[in-house]
Amino acid sequence: MRRKMMTFKNGEGISCTVRTESSMKDESEYPVEFKGSGYEGFILLLSVLSILNIIFIIFPGLSLNAARVVLIVDPVLSFIFLLDFLFRLLTAESKVQYFLRNVGWADLLSVAPVPGMKFFRLFRIVHDVRLIRTFGTERLRYEFSERRAEGALFSVFFLIILLIEVSAVLVLDAEGTAPDANIRTAGDALWWAYVTIATVGYGDEYPVTAQGRIVGVILMTAGISVFGTLAGFLSNKLTAPRRMPAEKITSVQGKEQGTANELREMLARQEEMYREIVTRLEKIEQALEIGKGEENERLP
Repeated sequence: MRRKMMTFKNGEGISCTVRTESSMKDESEYPVEFKGSGYEGFILLLSVLSILNIIFIIFPGLSLNAARVVLIVDPVLSFIFLLDFLFRLLTAESKVQYFLRNVGWADLLSVAPVPGMKFFRLFRIVHDVRLIRTFGTERLRYEFSERRAEGALFSVFFLIILLIEVSAVLVLDAEGTAPDANIRTAGDALWWAYVTIATVGYGDEYPVTAQGRIVGVILMTAGISVFGTLAGFLSNKLTAPRRMPAEKITSVQGKEQGTANELREMLARQEEMYREIVTRLEKIEQALEIGKGEENERLP
């Protein structure tokens, strides 16, 4: 919020100051295609991650274990992109414009559970980067600060996905050659990563090598931080007062403007009355001086 001060002053220095508060950026000024800096950042980062995953699938020689993990993670990302496509389509002012001009067609094609189709996410990345450049980083920072809890939530979701995928690859690399290891497949590694970051730890899958245990320590520490942030978001949502809708904000601003106009009219009437009083006092003073002069003439 930004504080404003309106000062009204009459001709004799009598002033009245009114404090008002208004938003630096009204939500109505953002187009419908912009879903919030937190959400857009989440989809942008997820799109970049999906492109990087495809590289491991196309070139499995870079890391066979990474390719195995990515093959399981890719359908999950496809489901998230499907929800994103439906969300943008249903909330678009013009569904045709979204589908044809706002790369909706690329969003739909990237949902296909075929690794090569994820390259269509490049169109969404380019579109979001252009959107960020259009708004400007300063305006986006302000919008993000106004919705800190929402931004923190989407950041937590992305970190959970990233940590589970990376830790699954690392622990599979560490445990894959150990003779007494029980984490041998990509499914085992992802299951272990999920229960570890959630701080549940069933104990059915666990690392036996030093490298795997180091990954586990890092993942458990990150899990406490991540889910602590998530708990803070839920607490904020449950205890924070409800935000005033844009229509009510407009109504309040209209009332403030009406109050300012009333103050101007009142000060104008006071100034007119003041001038009338001054005029009458001057006439009385002149009459007294005339009467005093006549009295002096009568004296011998």
